[in-house]
Amino acid sequence: MKYILKILVISFAVLGSCTRPDDKKEDKSKETDKEEPKKQERVTNIKIEDPKSEYKTGDEIRFQFQYPDTIKLDSIRMDINNNQAKVFYKNKEELSTKNLPVGNNNFRFIVFLENREKEVLHKRLEFKSDIKPSLSQCEIIETYPHDPKAYTQGLFYEDGYLYEGTGQKGESSLRKIDLEKGEIISSRNLPSQYFGEGITSYQDKIIQLTWTSRVGFIYDKNEFKLLKKVRYPTEGWGITSDGDKLFMSDGSSKIYLLDPQDFSEIGRMEIYDHEGAVDNLNELEYIDGKIYANVWQQDYIISFEPDNGKVLEKIDCSQLVPEQYKNHNDYVLNGIAYDVEKDRLLLTGKRWPKIYHVEFVE
Repeated sequence: MKYILKILVISFAVLGSCTRPDDKKEDKSKETDKEEPKKQERVTNIKIEDPKSEYKTGDEIRFQFQYPDTIKLDSIRMDINNNQAKVFYKNKEELSTKNLPVGNNNFRFIVFLENREKEVLHKRLEFKSDIKPSLSQCEIIETYPHDPKAYTQGLFYEDGYLYEGTGQKGESSLRKIDLEKGEIISSRNLPSQYFGEGITSYQDKIIQLTWTSRVGFIYDKNEFKLLKKVRYPTEGWGITSDGDKLFMSDGSSKIYLLDPQDFSEIGRMEIYDHEGAVDNLNELEYIDGKIYANVWQQDYIISFEPDNGKVLEKIDCSQLVPEQYKNHNDYVLNGIAYDVEKDRLLLTGKRWPKIYHVEFVE
């Protein structure tokens, strides 16, 4: 019995020497004693001298940077819309905005102070256009028949034929049309779950958008054979091309610049006139360096500069609206096509019985 007790005592002693609870307490205390690094307080600030309630492109803006007298400035780098604009070495800088796009512009200032880490300041400013759009109206030159069942979403003219994209689920299609006769030469229906939207040509292909599905279809232009599907991160409304890139609308004032090969976004702009943003941009058509756009549920179209988003023209097309569709919320003006060879502009609307060859008269 004594022998057994002796073995137990030795065992407990060995176990106790292995655990060393005091060591654990010591390690824990070392962890809690570590000091967290102190946050560096910002010492610079930015303001605009003589600020305005609203700005337009071309305005001169004077930025002023404030910091304590005890700190010396090294330099300031200004980036505009993620592009480096300039570097300066004083606490004031005057900026001409004549080359900025309309809409929201993001300014980032990286301030380098002697003996301190750099500090980053941000400013966002909205610019209206410094151009008042010219006003015109449509003069009808000729009319052509149009399928009154066609819910027109996209239109373009090429190689002697009119191409039309129609909408509504279960009715959406792509069509090749003889303009003078109004006859459908060939067509392809979209699967019933898709709501067709704008169309455009690019090289030997046709691109067709869908509304909320965020899926586009690319076809062989001659046979309407589906080549591939593409995706985009917004709604699809109107689309056009300048031969190099695509311009796509989503029903807002934004225009997305896309790579035709993979539909990746390569740029973005906002469309503004002298009064502000122009929303509900729909069908688009690139013509002679300008982009013309339907404004959803409006009886006018606009043109804008594809480099900076400034609205150049506003064209009244109210006289084209069929009598039965005046003040209609759905069967509205929509569809712009341009025949390059004959220099004629074609307009129509959703379920309209006619297509109009028009000219613009100031």
